Amino acid sequence: MEEIWDILDEKGNKTGKIMKKGLVPKGFYHQGADVWIINSENKILIQKRSPQKINSPNVWAMTGGSVIKGETSLQTIERETKEELGIQLNMKEIKLINRHKTGTVWVDTYLVRQNINISDIVMQKEEVCDVKWATYNEIEEIYENKQFLENRWEYVRDIVRDFIKLS
Repeated sequence: MEEIWDILDEKGNKTGKIMKKGLVPKGFYHQGADVWIINSENKILIQKRSPQKINSPNVWAMTGGSVIKGETSLQTIERETKEELGIQLNMKEIKLINRHKTGTVWVDTYLVRQNINISDIVMQKEEVCDVKWATYNEIEEIYENKQFLENRWEYVRDIVRDFIKLS
């Protein structure tokens, strides 16, 4: 099924126009959503993007994706987590922590505290080739080595660090 996206303006508002998944028209944006899953040991679930991915293959990332028409960003992270990892998020515990613009995407970023057994994860091969629990410092190192998806960690690292410290 082909994805249809709402087109957003400079401020992240829907324009009333739609487009098929692909290159966003100059000066416009589409909506994305990410979720950072943190377990009771304050480790963060990250996934390695499949080598088949057109954009940013073989780099580590959080779970997320594009919001399709008729969906909220919250529904998107629930869908993407189920599709890519085969797990159900604890939607009662989820919190919106950030909204930022990067490239041609407005990204709603969520955080959830949830314990997930790695052996329960079923990776969608077209999207994900590896998963692991990583400490904050491990993600910092992956990011510094340019092996983490661009324009994501840098927008949430302080929020995630503070969340972990308060836990």
